Amino acid sequence: MRLKVLQILEATGGGTARHVVDLCHGLVLRGVEVHLAYSPLRMDNILAQALPELEKAGVRCLEVPMRRAPHPSDFIAVFALYRYLRSHGPFTHIHGHSSKAGALARILGLFGGPKVIYTPHAFYTHSLGVGKNLRWIYGIIERALSFSTDALIAVSDYEAKEAFRLGYSRIKTVRIPNGVSLNVESAEEKQQIRRKWNLECDAIVIGFVGRLTSQKSPHVLLEAFSRVTTQHPKALLVMIGDGPLKSWLREKVLELGIENRVVWQGFIDGRWAMRGFDIFALPSEYEGFPYVLLEAMAEGLPIVATCVGGADQAIVDGENGFVVPVGDVIAFAGALDRLLSDEALRLSMGAQSRLRVKEFSVEKMVDATLALYRELAGR
Repeated sequence: MRLKVLQILEATGGGTARHVVDLCHGLVLRGVEVHLAYSPLRMDNILAQALPELEKAGVRCLEVPMRRAPHPSDFIAVFALYRYLRSHGPFTHIHGHSSKAGALARILGLFGGPKVIYTPHAFYTHSLGVGKNLRWIYGIIERALSFSTDALIAVSDYEAKEAFRLGYSRIKTVRIPNGVSLNVESAEEKQQIRRKWNLECDAIVIGFVGRLTSQKSPHVLLEAFSRVTTQHPKALLVMIGDGPLKSWLREKVLELGIENRVVWQGFIDGRWAMRGFDIFALPSEYEGFPYVLLEAMAEGLPIVATCVGGADQAIVDGENGFVVPVGDVIAFAGALDRLLSDEALRLSMGAQSRLRVKEFSVEKMVDATLALYRELAGR
């Protein structure tokens, strides 16, 4: 029986987009017929650049406008997806990624037919910025939709625990960590990249890669960095990414008096940029299992990260980096200080990162997902 899967993606940016792109490529190579329904409304370069390659590989792509928050247009999206299922089916599986696409996939599952898989890529209920009432509403929605979910893929233990709290059964919940390519070639080395950024060769570079949003908490990193600049005059902070907080963060840099120590590079290839870093910093408020964490490990970087989804699986505290409490500026600054003060520690932790990341390859991720598809198809 040949598997035929409809992947649905509303969150067409960042790590979720990268996950779906890698998954689609890997499934096609393994003989699965893959269709991808994606939304153009908040799509970044990761998916935009990947779409032609996906279609060339044999993935059939369908543009379906979907909004992030609940909206009356959701009915139009459901109808478009249902019509596509009917005209291009039968499908064996529907796989929804993140909350909106996951909800639409489960609604489609109510009509019967394909098995329904949901990968949250970080539950919205993890956010500290969500009020008690809104968190309760989202929790009720998740519990209701869990009944039409054949399997939930948790990309980290952190995410699995939240799934259990929201009412998903342990039988339906499967842990499949994110995975990255371990062999990305680049002709450019650290000093070449730094020259493009006009940085001194002997600078010690702390790097951030991510969207400039409240979820990523970049202000925590800025405040922590401001606490170590005096004792480490060669330390610089490079910020890779863009987002709605950009103007506010630039003002904050001025308030902290570190405008000459922070370099803004906007949206560029994060994996390439990491080759110019000495330390990787992830100050997020919540995550599923961030790709940038794995990519930094693959590039041999020591890491300072908050204790969010997957961080404690990827990082052995004190071995290949440091894990600190969410929002703890003082602890974050202390960890940065230790790495900035000790080059030998940076190098040894970076070497450990390269070893540990081998557990999180994209091949393992795709194989585990395909095994789940086959198990569900055989039920």
